[in-house]
Amino acid sequence: MTLEKQLGEAIYSQINQLSDRMAALQQTPRADISPQYGLNDLKYREYGQHDLYQLAEAMIANNPPQFARYIVWQRAMLRGHRVPDFFTELQLQSEQTVLMGAFSTDYHSVIVRLLQAAAEALHETEKTGLSSTQNTLQSKLMARYMETLLAGNREEAAELIMKAVENGVSIRDIYLEVFKPGLYEVGRLWQSGQITVAHEHYFTAATQLIMSELYPRIHRHTAQNRGVVVAACVSGELHEIGLRMSADLLELEGWQTYYLGANTPAMSIVDIMREKKARLLVLSMCLPINGPELRALIAMVRQQLGGSVKIIIGGYSISSDPVYAASFGADDVAVDAGDAPAIAAGLLGR
Repeated sequence: MTLEKQLGEAIYSQINQLSDRMAALQQTPRADISPQYGLNDLKYREYGQHDLYQLAEAMIANNPPQFARYIVWQRAMLRGHRVPDFFTELQLQSEQTVLMGAFSTDYHSVIVRLLQAAAEALHETEKTGLSSTQNTLQSKLMARYMETLLAGNREEAAELIMKAVENGVSIRDIYLEVFKPGLYEVGRLWQSGQITVAHEHYFTAATQLIMSELYPRIHRHTAQNRGVVVAACVSGELHEIGLRMSADLLELEGWQTYYLGANTPAMSIVDIMREKKARLLVLSMCLPINGPELRALIAMVRQQLGGSVKIIIGGYSISSDPVYAASFGADDVAVDAGDAPAIAAGLLGR
């Protein structure tokens, strides 16, 4: 086992104690101004834990750019909520101090390498500007859908989508050119502080309801039976809408899907794979905090169901980083929800 992987697993085993020490280091020198930015002791611990989860996953995958991208994203998010940049810098400093104190000198070079990569990424983006991840509004329909839902008019948004389908827009295009970019844009608006987390949750929940209204049309147009697919989010993962899109698009292409949704226990996934004689498993993980669950689940499926079962993984953290994705040992990666049908056909030779 590499030093990086040993250290990543050691961080997981001590994550609460480490985040407590980080919070103490950050809170004390900034106690006079932290409250005006909503940064109390609990918040410092929360941010510290998120940092450590991200760092541990980057270490296990031996992928310093993964942690660096997270730190750049975190600073942009804090900026959007009017938190000064020095809080991010202080967090990195406290992280290095705590980790160097907690682990032997054998690991110090690994700690410095990953945290230095993050500091350099912050400096680089300061010089060049953040690369834009904003999706352009690809169509008038997508723009109207976003405007309508952010105004709180779910029924009007649903009517807009149903009318578009009746007028010949395919369900696949609705998913990939309206729902998906809309969700990314809403996430960006939250990150930049232009909307609240309540707006983001409402938009996501309303989109899921509208997808449910579209489902009878998907089922009605499915003629083939290509095979059985189980789709699930790993235990602890609550971000399920991307997986739901992949499952619906697979069904649209003739696959019989068993969509299990968010936070599914590993053994339940294995049991339903056996019961339904499924040869394909689609797994989603958005946050690296759930990386250990995904690794354990893939290992369990391989051990109990054998190599005939093919595994596709996806989700934001995975699809945005090929090195991290490869560390899980799945059969393939769905970078986009729309990729799942073609990948499934390729894996099962159909």
